[in-house]
Amino acid sequence: MSGSSYRAGLLRSARRLGISAQYTDAAGLRRAVGDETLAALVALLDKETTSRPLAPVVVAWDGVLPPISPRPGRHPGSRGSGTAVRRLELRGEDRAVLGVLTAGPGEGTFSSAEILPYGVHDLLADGDRVAAVICAPSRADVGRPGEQVHPWGLFAPMYALRDERDLPAGDITCLEELGIVAGRLGASVVATLPLLAEHATAEGGTPGQHPYSPLSRMFWNEGYLDLMRLPELAGDFSTVDLLGAAASAASQRRSPPGDLVDVADIASIASKARPALDEAVRRMQLRGGERLRSFEAYATAHPELGPYSRYRAAAEIAGADRQRWPTAWRAGRIGAGEVPAAVAERHSYAQWAMDSQLAETSESLAGAGVGLAMDLPIGCSSTGYDPWAFRDVYVEGASIGAPPDSFFTAGQNWGFPPPHPDADAIDGYPVLRACLTHSLRHAAVLRVDHVLGWSRLWWIPDGMAADHGAYVRYPFDHLLAVANLEAWRYSARLVGEDLGTVQRGLRAKLRKHGVAGMQVAVFELDASPKRRLRPPAGTVAYVDTHDTATFAGWFDGTDVELRSSLGLLAAADAEAESERRRDSRRALIDRLSRAGALPARTEDPGAGEPAVDDPDALEVLGALLAELGASDADLVLVALEDLWAEHDPQNVPGTTDEHANFSRRQPSRVEQLLEDGRARAILGLLDTARRSHPRRPR
Repeated sequence: MSGSSYRAGLLRSARRLGISAQYTDAAGLRRAVGDETLAALVALLDKETTSRPLAPVVVAWDGVLPPISPRPGRHPGSRGSGTAVRRLELRGEDRAVLGVLTAGPGEGTFSSAEILPYGVHDLLADGDRVAAVICAPSRADVGRPGEQVHPWGLFAPMYALRDERDLPAGDITCLEELGIVAGRLGASVVATLPLLAEHATAEGGTPGQHPYSPLSRMFWNEGYLDLMRLPELAGDFSTVDLLGAAASAASQRRSPPGDLVDVADIASIASKARPALDEAVRRMQLRGGERLRSFEAYATAHPELGPYSRYRAAAEIAGADRQRWPTAWRAGRIGAGEVPAAVAERHSYAQWAMDSQLAETSESLAGAGVGLAMDLPIGCSSTGYDPWAFRDVYVEGASIGAPPDSFFTAGQNWGFPPPHPDADAIDGYPVLRACLTHSLRHAAVLRVDHVLGWSRLWWIPDGMAADHGAYVRYPFDHLLAVANLEAWRYSARLVGEDLGTVQRGLRAKLRKHGVAGMQVAVFELDASPKRRLRPPAGTVAYVDTHDTATFAGWFDGTDVELRSSLGLLAAADAEAESERRRDSRRALIDRLSRAGALPARTEDPGAGEPAVDDPDALEVLGALLAELGASDADLVLVALEDLWAEHDPQNVPGTTDEHANFSRRQPSRVEQLLEDGRARAILGLLDTARRSHPRRPR
């Protein structure tokens, strides 16, 4: 076969499978995907599929079923091929018949004038189930009905928080305390990083070290559980003292107080938490009553809890390396009698307890007028539970990441197995829905990491560099409808992380359906420091994020120094970046001074006139938050660490061991941080701006 014929055939296969043979990069240039990449991805996706008379999913926005025109074909259970569909029937989530769709003579198009209830329903063709119908609201608005004031909130990683207990890492009680204190200052939201199960916790390491590479997107990180709140352990001073002594010893090893989460500290606590949880399970079973009934009801309502707990038990007794597991275990099957029942029961109990404490925290915060904002990662670890348990949904042989851009010139490989574009569809996306509802049950706001993945994901074949990937298309309307439906079920709001290389028109589609986007001030200031920050309605405004420089780091330029020291910037590039940053900072100060948000600066004061020094990072932060507060942004989120001018970022993308990512603690207790005069004054500027700028009716 000639080279041109081979390429032509490859392009036809790629087009059929939704693999893009070219893309527009971050600089706006068209890039062609190489044959080797296309061939590898075609081989992964080019599997024989059953011919269906319908696409596997039909979306009915606002309950309006679109006209359906089935094509003749053989479908599961049919007794022939090439026969026209005569009757379509719609059954609801409770299996009740919602309606029968009958085509007119010779029309071949089925329709219904009925408004369908929201949910995921079954569509049957001549008695055979052929598609899922997702009935969802067309909008998942960030603004709640009747909300008169633009809200604002605080963000902090849970592991970083500390209270009077001074544990080695923060827990769910610390987050509740932050929300209560923030509510007193006028905040409506408290946000944190993902709280999902992680390898580090499973292996006795640090919770919070890899929040965007979880074991599962359906289960909690039990390392955040507050053991002393468990009724089964209440009043048992031997258990409390055991954990408290470990925490005290860990605290004494730490100096100064604003240091890092220590793996050894967490391992010490974790080793003592296991027998405490074992004892809690024993007492719950012995006492019976409402607690045991509640636990059993939770297990019944979450059928995946049993397999997950056995998976965790297997890893505990046989090691986390699945290559050393028995063949049946590696294939995704662990029988109930194949692992110690007590170990599996402990993991089930820990999940229930963590879920209960999150429910209590969410309810407590709601009573204080504060909503909990949670975070859903784009994927999970290739060695985690989800790809093991749902191997038909995830594709082996590739990872997802991002193409090269100005920040990552070689591209990024995140190491997550990509979800198959269609595998979860025929049953109405049960895996995706489970991932969403796991967090939405307790969240007032859910931030969807890399929401661009609803439209396309950058697939990198195993063994290839990150820049040798290609985009694979996903059914955007299907995934958006699923997310809107589940957010509607729990009265939650959706925010999509829409940063990076974004397809034209994608942001407009998200806004049309009520999914808020993100605007990050440090990016805007790098691009246009002379322009007033005006994030529009339909966005959530941030000064910075966990993946960027802190504001003080940006303002003082220490982020450039850090990236240079870590080898992420060449010396010449670092100098040029530092020079641009100095210019941006000067332009920003001048703009804010002219607007009256900062004291007017005098280059050469006359005789008897005092010189006006440049403002520090906290002064400028207050002015910027007042500016953001007066905007139409649906929500403004402030990183707690910006209130004391922290320079060290929580995470430096592109690093692993070179920087202590996702582990830095806060310097003092939550109450102390927010009682600081400057912190309260800065938040007061934001609160006043938000309250003086009423919401516009939608």
